[in-house]
Amino acid sequence: MLTNHLKIAFRNLWNNRFFTLLNLSGLAIGLAVSLALMLFVRHEAGFDTYHTNASNIYRVNLSISYEDRHEKLANAPNVAGPAFKEGIEDVKEYTRFLRHNFGRTAFIAAGEKNFAETNFFWADNGLFRMFDVPLLAGDSATALEGPNKVVLSNSTARKMFGNESPIGKTLKVDNVQSLEITGVYEDFPANSSLDADLIGSFMTNAWASKELYWSNCSFETFLLLDKNADLANVQRQMDAIEDKAVPKEEQWFTTFLQPFEDIHLHSAGIAQGYSANIGDIRQVRMLSALALAVLLLACFNYINMTTARSQQRFREVGINKTLGASTAQMVQRFYVETGLLVAVALAIGVLLVEISLPLFESLSGKELSVSTLLNSRWVLALPAIWLAVTLAAGLYPALFLSNFSPKKLLAPKAVTASGKSYFRHTLVVGQFAVCVALIVGAIVFNRQLNFISQKKLGFEPEQVVAVTTAAAENGDQVDALMNAYRNEAAVKSVCRSMNFPGIQPAGYGMSQPGHKERHTSVGVNRVTAGFEEVLGLNFLAGHSLQEKMKDDTTSEVVLNETAVKFLGWTPEEAIGKSPTDLFQWPTTIVGVVEDFHFESMHQPIQAFAFSNANQLGWRPYVLVKMNTADVRGTMALLEADFKKYIPNSAFEYTFLDDHLAKMYSTEQRLSKVVLVFTLLTIFISCLGLFGLAAFTAERRTKEIGVRKVLGATVAGLVGLLAKDFLKPVLLAIVLAAPLAWWAMDKWLQDFAYRVELNGWYFVLAGFLAITVAFLTVGFQSLKAAVANPIESLRNE
Repeated sequence: MLTNHLKIAFRNLWNNRFFTLLNLSGLAIGLAVSLALMLFVRHEAGFDTYHTNASNIYRVNLSISYEDRHEKLANAPNVAGPAFKEGIEDVKEYTRFLRHNFGRTAFIAAGEKNFAETNFFWADNGLFRMFDVPLLAGDSATALEGPNKVVLSNSTARKMFGNESPIGKTLKVDNVQSLEITGVYEDFPANSSLDADLIGSFMTNAWASKELYWSNCSFETFLLLDKNADLANVQRQMDAIEDKAVPKEEQWFTTFLQPFEDIHLHSAGIAQGYSANIGDIRQVRMLSALALAVLLLACFNYINMTTARSQQRFREVGINKTLGASTAQMVQRFYVETGLLVAVALAIGVLLVEISLPLFESLSGKELSVSTLLNSRWVLALPAIWLAVTLAAGLYPALFLSNFSPKKLLAPKAVTASGKSYFRHTLVVGQFAVCVALIVGAIVFNRQLNFISQKKLGFEPEQVVAVTTAAAENGDQVDALMNAYRNEAAVKSVCRSMNFPGIQPAGYGMSQPGHKERHTSVGVNRVTAGFEEVLGLNFLAGHSLQEKMKDDTTSEVVLNETAVKFLGWTPEEAIGKSPTDLFQWPTTIVGVVEDFHFESMHQPIQAFAFSNANQLGWRPYVLVKMNTADVRGTMALLEADFKKYIPNSAFEYTFLDDHLAKMYSTEQRLSKVVLVFTLLTIFISCLGLFGLAAFTAERRTKEIGVRKVLGATVAGLVGLLAKDFLKPVLLAIVLAAPLAWWAMDKWLQDFAYRVELNGWYFVLAGFLAITVAFLTVGFQSLKAAVANPIESLRNE
């Protein structure tokens, strides 16, 4: 029976090659798109699940409430881990992480070779007891126990030492610390929140490991809980420990636990996390919905074209039923045909995914592998996908074609498919509603990213380069380098800086004068005189910071507008006054600058201060403002000066405008992904519409011939045939608009500064959808309208 069904299926598919090709193309592209999106979703959902203890590990986060804002931070006090392990029975282990120099580049000397490393962390030895970090060399029990030790990832060890064993060798960090290499660990996988290339022992940093304070909150802290622990009870005990250790008037934060497995996708709104591999659950949900929508659109295409051609199969069904075939057997026959087509489409879909995977990796920014489709879990999933698509696509056609009686089916002109046109039009409405919503999304994504790129930042990042000087042996080297830079004709101005725009600034608290209970957070950057000229900041009152001598005990500060407004002063009134509780030493306000965006536009502008504290040191960066068209030549001069004055370090630099653009890389990638899949979705929908138009034109050939004989014009005939398809497209626009508006409004709420949604986005999306639909249908309509009526009427 199955063999017979397969033969008939092959024959029918071959005899209707045009429609078979359309169906196959739609299903194959739909399956390829869905599989690619499922690869992405599986990659994101699988983050950190490979750790044996993943479900029992939690990160300690901070919740901070100011008068005007509420913040969540991925940091915890350095004392939290030890205190919670000692005071809570369910806490079995803790591990603290600290990014080297708070995330700045580490300059590593390995023998005669120098390296610039950006993924350098310090961690407790509990790392190996909590997380699955297998050592390829060394002893995990002691690798990070005690000071001055470091373990390397396998790729880093090979980069620095080739095939030699690095165990026992010494690394020099920033020309200051000497660390013994005690282990080599396997590289972290691509779907890991932990992504360090070097991990030094936490005890090496005396200020971090020995000076334990509840106010020293610069560390990521992870707890391993007993598998039977009651989280609510653990939280209550954490609160009790904090209440006992910290006086009530000094409690400016509370701690809370976040499951380790939630960090990757559920950290929106939690700032200062160390991991560079942070995703967004909303993006995953959006792309999951898109994968399902595309798959449904492909199924709708198949249903539409199969039912539209049903009249051609009525007599086949009638003859078979007359000869004794049951309805169940006819259902089986149509399902075999559908299943065969879906199987071929699935194979082509997998091949398309493999071919296009490099492009999709570039779009998504993820390391994906088509081999995932062939592992044990997906080997079972692919047949399930085949079965689900076969059932979904074949259900209605099989039941629709099999349930007519032989008498009706064999009666001449007794049965038409027109009664089912409403159902087909409903499917067209669904297809184009999805298309319109995606077009609106692509338009809004593009408009928002353009808005971000064109919005005035309050400073001038163009031709500003941050040169890393953390490896300088002393401040004199940096002073000599800055003097050399000032003497370059293409350099406009130079300053030293702790940070630069786009990097999380140091956080401080500040109270209103006379109201200590009213406080706000203040971002602070320590700089030298001339910073305003480098960044192009505008002063509203006062002047810039002055150069300080090493023995000068005075401290000056320049505030932004937001900080001064919080203090209740005008810019002029603020000059000469002291901000309340900002620092632990006397500070005088000497200037006020216009507000500017130091961080991304996801956050509103916060109170900010530039400080020139006593004994500033040489700081991690020298900021250079260039004034030249020959940027490449100027950079060569800057590098030559750097190698002259800081010879034992790699020349590392960052252009501010490039760095700021990277802050929106997630949104840019999402915008490209949505654009590409929007085009593919439109293409799939147009395939179905093209097939329906072709069939309709074929079915109405004689009607068109009669109308032409009676004087109908080509334009009139095209309009006649096209209007039946444009009506459902117009309805799709009306139905898609509210959903698209809601979705885009939710997405835009992630930005403190955003475009306003307006009706023109929807008008443009609707116009594009109508245009595409008309061009698709118009081709077939025009082809039918210009045909010679004699050909269609000669047998009448």
